[in-house]
Parts: sequence; C-alpha cells; structure tokens
Amino acid sequence: MTIAENIGTDAKLYDLDYNLWLEKTIGQLRDRAFTEIDLENLLEELEAMGRSEKRAVYRD
Repeated sequence: MTIAENIGTDAKLYDLDYNLWLEKTIGQLRDRAFTEIDLENLLEELEAMGRSEKRAVYRD
C-alpha cells in the first residue's frame, strides 16, 4: 500500500471507528511506523486536546 492509499484508508477509519483508529495510530507510533500514520487527523486531535486542556486550566 502506498502512503497516499494509506492516508485515505486511515482517514476513513477515523470517521467510521474512532477508537479503532486511535488504537491503530498508537500501535503505529509504538512501532515507529511514521509513514503509515494518519498525520492529518492525528494533528487535529492533538490540537483539540491542547485547546481543551488550556480551557480546563483557565476554568480552575
């Protein structure tokens, strides 16, 4: 599978089954399979998590 094909597949998985996408992404990170990671959605999730954490700090 090419990188472009993998990106499409993982992006679809992200939309269809978030938990499975997350488990797969964690596995890819642990295996250092960086070329296989759905980078676009991973970055989106990390940015959202950062915003959420920042809001939580300012609420307390």
